[in-house]
Amino acid sequence: MVSPLTGCQIPRVRDPVPLSAARRALLVASVGAFLGVGACAGPAVDPNDRPATHQYTVEYDSVRMRDGIWLGITRWVPVAMKANERFPVLLEMIPYRKDDDFYARDFPLYDWFARRGFLMAKVDVRGTGASTGPVPSREYSEAELDDAVELIGLLAADPRANGRVGMWGISWGGFNAIQVAMRQPPALRAILAMHASDDLFHDDVRYIDGVLHFDRYALQIDHGNGLPRTPRYALDSAYYADRFEARPWLLTYLAEQEDGEFWRRNGLRWHRAALQVPAYFIGGLLDGYRDTPIRALASQVTAPVKVEIGPWNHSWPDNGAPGPNYEWRVRAARWWDHWLNDKDTGLMDEPPLLVFQREAPAPDADLETTPGGWRFEEWPARGATIVTTPLGTDTARTLASAPGSGTAAGEWWGEPTGDMAADDAHAIIIDLPAADTAIAILGLPRVTIAVREGAPLGHWVARLESVWPDGRSSLITGGAVNVAHRDGTDAPRRAEPGAVDSLTIDLHFTTWTLPPGHRLRVALTNAQFPMLWPTPYAATGVVDLSRSRLELPVVPRESAFPRPVLPAPHPRPAREDVTWLADTSVGPLVTRDSAAGITVVRWLTVNARKQGEARFAAREEYRYEVRDADPASASWEGSAMHQIDVDRTILVETRFSVRGTVDAFDVTVSRRLTMNGRMIREKEWVERIPRRWH
Repeated sequence: MVSPLTGCQIPRVRDPVPLSAARRALLVASVGAFLGVGACAGPAVDPNDRPATHQYTVEYDSVRMRDGIWLGITRWVPVAMKANERFPVLLEMIPYRKDDDFYARDFPLYDWFARRGFLMAKVDVRGTGASTGPVPSREYSEAELDDAVELIGLLAADPRANGRVGMWGISWGGFNAIQVAMRQPPALRAILAMHASDDLFHDDVRYIDGVLHFDRYALQIDHGNGLPRTPRYALDSAYYADRFEARPWLLTYLAEQEDGEFWRRNGLRWHRAALQVPAYFIGGLLDGYRDTPIRALASQVTAPVKVEIGPWNHSWPDNGAPGPNYEWRVRAARWWDHWLNDKDTGLMDEPPLLVFQREAPAPDADLETTPGGWRFEEWPARGATIVTTPLGTDTARTLASAPGSGTAAGEWWGEPTGDMAADDAHAIIIDLPAADTAIAILGLPRVTIAVREGAPLGHWVARLESVWPDGRSSLITGGAVNVAHRDGTDAPRRAEPGAVDSLTIDLHFTTWTLPPGHRLRVALTNAQFPMLWPTPYAATGVVDLSRSRLELPVVPRESAFPRPVLPAPHPRPAREDVTWLADTSVGPLVTRDSAAGITVVRWLTVNARKQGEARFAAREEYRYEVRDADPASASWEGSAMHQIDVDRTILVETRFSVRGTVDAFDVTVSRRLTMNGRMIREKEWVERIPRRWH
């Protein structure tokens, strides 16, 4: 129907279980409010952009799956401007609660594409958000991927669609887009995967470089999985059985300490021939998943592959930090038009790789803009060479254990970092001669070291740094290896103390231009807390530098291809029915008690918002601790809270505690539910998980 106030289309609201009249009115009114501002009157036409030509409606609906589960779906449907106009469909399917947690996030993305003639479909993974059924047993479950294949067929058959579907997303949405594409559903014609991994054991947040990692995300996702179903937030038997009492994924992933079928079954790195759908990968030089796009190019999969890697972290190219930024949606629309609308947009005439060449930014944890410029490249980069440099003539350099060191490197291989001096104080340092001319680095460096093992379990880290003439050190990239994986991640074995092993450390994809007078530094260490979880032994390692080397990918200073011209970021309109009341994040806060040998790292985040007549508030706290004399006892604790004020006040709290011993992890997870201040339900899991390789 059409609003008499705005002239905009008001969405139809459907659900397999009838909504109350009040709730239906709230949904229609809130969506109608933002349609009156964002959908009917678009901004001035950008000369680099396909103009916004369409109005659209928004439909809240549910779709029944083969086994009776209902998936909550929101469709953003362009209004046809001519007879028989049909639209390509873009599907995003994630568990992050489209109706509340991601309600504000989705609008500027979906509004942008819908106004340009794309039928947008946003779906909550089964067991999450507005969807029914139990929480799946893991991320990217077989049920989730099967649902996506079925959905693609249903969306293609929508009479308003042109029969072609693209799947897209950032992070989770990129992960499952890749895995669904490998199943080759007929109507899926292309994907766009941003910040996604093709190797879940080596490059995800459960294990980083094959080393155990306790990420804040682990608490966030398990807590989110325990929240009531939107939009009514019913506290009933289905909610308790399917969500509140669902076994936390932390327990599942911590028990899966060996690479193998659990991790590789749907991993593109292990099944490259399965990708036959055109794939557009976007990554960031400060994102932990930046190797995936390069591996896709290097693997020479049969599908067309396009890759873009910018200077930012795990965020969108139009507003990610640090910049500079560009309007990725303009280029994405050209991608979708090529594969879903049979339009020659010229995008596929470009070289396959668009990458930002960094110009040695100074150490700055708050870096806003990275110096450098964009370049087109082939892969391998045209004119690239591998320069191999010995790390020294020393026959033995000893490194004592310092389990609490490494905090300057951050939470994972991402985010801007400050001066690396604090981390380098507990590392073996090799400074190469100062550069006489500028050296352009583009690719995947590698460090090989010969190590005399000091304990049955351990890991080694190599950081590549840029040392300024005044002594400051900027992190370029890094990588780690679990000593148990020296024969491969799928063939772990404990080390023999005293034995000498040759370890290869693959550093993550990077770009850098080393100015004249600067030095390259290789920092070798056996600790990087809390990114890499300490192994249980306080051991001393010995590195033979005479048998160690750096392999550095060097490219010509200027690309052989024309310099890219990229569209400037567009403004992001906000939902008018959302008011942010608080949005604060503090951390990491690092404290070091040198006398006691204790390192503690903390984070705190708080946010609150008003959404229509509802109010939401959330709080998360995390604490990591390690003792130098007893690294086995390292601990991680966290708590998360969601308060939902609708027609009543619902409070869900989740707490995690992981404490190590030499041969086990003692894990406690608890959930607590109150309504209007009255205790409704509690659940606790207490498990001891054997410690095998970490």
